[in-house]
Amino acid sequence: MALNPHLAFWTGALVDLGLIVGFMLRAVRQVRRGEVASHRRSMLTAASLVGFFLLAYLAKLAFLGREALSLWSSFYVGTLRFHESCVLVLLVGGGVALACGRRLRSTRLVTRKPESPVPSARLLRVHRWAGRSALFGALLGFASAAVVLVGMYGRA
Repeated sequence: MALNPHLAFWTGALVDLGLIVGFMLRAVRQVRRGEVASHRRSMLTAASLVGFFLLAYLAKLAFLGREALSLWSSFYVGTLRFHESCVLVLLVGGGVALACGRRLRSTRLVTRKPESPVPSARLLRVHRWAGRSALFGALLGFASAAVVLVGMYGRA
């Protein structure tokens, strides 16, 4: 079986999403160990990989177009719609966590300087909730993307 351009793109996208999940899980471990600077680097790497995918997806739409969903079974279309919802949770949660993280940069938590302000409990809570939401969306998004890709390979 030859790897058509759509399959090649989505296979690469699944690898990208796997890397995103990996960096996010690594970041969770890092922040639990108090390694805030490492956590920040891992999350910025994950965010960069999301940005890379979004740009690649726009190029894919321009050059390859959309998939022919009329050829897909209702199970795979439903799984794709669920996947898209998971990606939305990833994007919104990640965006909120990133915005909160930017506000946390100047606090004592990040700078480690006693003269820096203490972060508000609310900001930390929102950052944590948004980050967990993004990770949850990424994990479910990865699993559902793998199912969708299996169906694409089956139809190829």
